[in-house]
Amino acid sequence: MIRGIYTAAMGMLLDVAKVDTTANNLANVETIGYKKDRLAFRAYQDRAIYALPNRREPIGNLTYSAVLDDVYLDTSKGAFQQTGNPLDLAIDSQGYFALQREDGIYYTRAGNFKIDSQGYLVNADGLQLLDENNQPIQFQDGYSVDQDGYVKDRFNNIVTRIGVYAFENPAGLRKIGYTLLQPTDDSGQAVAAEDFRILSGYVELSNVNALMEMTRLIEAQRHFEISQKVVVVEDEILAKLTSQVGSLR
Repeated sequence: MIRGIYTAAMGMLLDVAKVDTTANNLANVETIGYKKDRLAFRAYQDRAIYALPNRREPIGNLTYSAVLDDVYLDTSKGAFQQTGNPLDLAIDSQGYFALQREDGIYYTRAGNFKIDSQGYLVNADGLQLLDENNQPIQFQDGYSVDQDGYVKDRFNNIVTRIGVYAFENPAGLRKIGYTLLQPTDDSGQAVAAEDFRILSGYVELSNVNALMEMTRLIEAQRHFEISQKVVVVEDEILAKLTSQVGSLR
């Protein structure tokens, strides 16, 4: 009985993690450049089971429970939306823009940029977009960005090139906030991307599918309710057994 309560409770903990993650994904369904989170689980305490108690012939394993093993980044591309704003940029391939923050360089797929008071290209939070030399980019009137990422003046002269970077394992990137990403040992360090195409006047939307996430949310909530009922029933049976044992004395 105790084992049954424990197993059901472990399932409820997983359901809580599913609900929290799915709710966060749904909350960012309209966040430009947002990458959804996914959960990975692993079996815990496998134990061999046998045909008969007195015959040691294993017939398989019994998993006591599962635990949350990791929360990883889903790096699949979101849909592109045309805005007509020349400051909006999208990367039509694998790759990330580089942004300068006080504590270092961060990466993002969110390309909804604007010009700050000093004439630099910045993201929605005011972080400066960096070129391929890790320098901030000034964007004056008449400037444009071509599909190769080159920033050109009104006379079509190359001013600089936007830095686009790739990672050996993008799923290993650590999410900071909603759209900023930071390299880890799992992701590897940033390297200059070779094959990419910049779409000027477009932004990449969130890769969250609202319908799929709502389905996952409902499934997790229902499973939590079922597991909760299991705990209640197991507790009632345990209490009854305890009282019967007491009455036999």
